[in-house]
This record gives sequence, structure tokens and C-alpha cells, in this order.
Amino acid sequence: MKSRTKREMVLEIYDREAMGEVTANEIEVIQRGLLDAFGDGGAMSPAEISRVLLDEDLPVRLDQVFRMGHPFDSYEELFAGLAFAKSTVEAEESIRIIDRHHRRFIGTGDRTGIRFARQTAQRARQNALTLGNSTTRSEREKRIQLEIAQWFSIWLQTPDLFQTWLELRKRRPEYRQLAEDS
Repeated sequence: MKSRTKREMVLEIYDREAMGEVTANEIEVIQRGLLDAFGDGGAMSPAEISRVLLDEDLPVRLDQVFRMGHPFDSYEELFAGLAFAKSTVEAEESIRIIDRHHRRFIGTGDRTGIRFARQTAQRARQNALTLGNSTTRSEREKRIQLEIAQWFSIWLQTPDLFQTWLELRKRRPEYRQLAEDS
């Protein structure tokens, strides 16, 4: 069986469901069909789906479509601002929030939520590494950012052990020196 593209799947769902004019309801049907067919990677925004349909000269109620959100908007809101930490205090709070959501998503079997939690932690780690290696930061700021990057790395590798690891880490002389410098 030939694999279909998301574009082909949008048109197939439109035909299969015998849709006429496409409103917000039809867009939601198409979104569900894409997620069923492709999993989390199949998500398309309402605007992307509309573009596919409009390219085929199919009728789309753009006034309704523009009021719709992307299926991942709620996840993005949950994790907004958590990928940037200026201090170890902010990093610890970000990890705590990410971890809380991550555990809830694991409990409910929400693969998309799990993926968003991990991606946020990965972005936070990368942001901290970038700042820690920056030539425009003071040595103290660099050390703090590299410490934060390490925290996110540990959480990504072993989220269940992170809190215990952090408690032990904070007892280390090099961490206490870093904390005194801040």
C-alpha cells in the first residue's frame, strides 16, 4: 500500500466524509483523521488544512477557521517560558513544573504532552548551553548556565531520580561556591 502524504489525507478525508462547505467542524474532523492516520506528527493547523482545500478550489469558511486554535496551543501555553532560566532558582522551578506535567501526561497516556514536556526540557538545556558558551557573558553567568544545562540533562536522562540528585548536588562544595557567588 502506498503511503499517503498529509495533503493527500486531507483531501481523502474531505471526500470520504462527503464534506461540502468546510467550517470549523469539518476542520476538526480532518484534524482527528490526520492524528489517527499519522499520530502526533500528523497534526496540521486549521490554516494549513484550509490552504490544502483552497488549493483544490474547495469551499472553506475562513471566518470560522481563523477563530480556531492549533491542536497544540494548549500544550504550548502549559510550557510557555519554561525553556529560559536566568538563575538556578528559576531552573529548579521550571524543572518542577515540566516534571509535574510530564508525570500527569504519563499517567493519562498523553504521548503528545510527554513529547512537549521533553522538548521543553531539551530546549531549556540547549538555551543554557548556548548562554554558558557565550563570549558576551561574565564567567559567573556562564557557570550558572552550564550548571542549569547539566540539571536539564540529568532530568532528561532520569526524571525519577532528578530530585534526589539535585539535593545531593546542592551539598557539593562547587555548587555551594556557585550559589554564594550569585
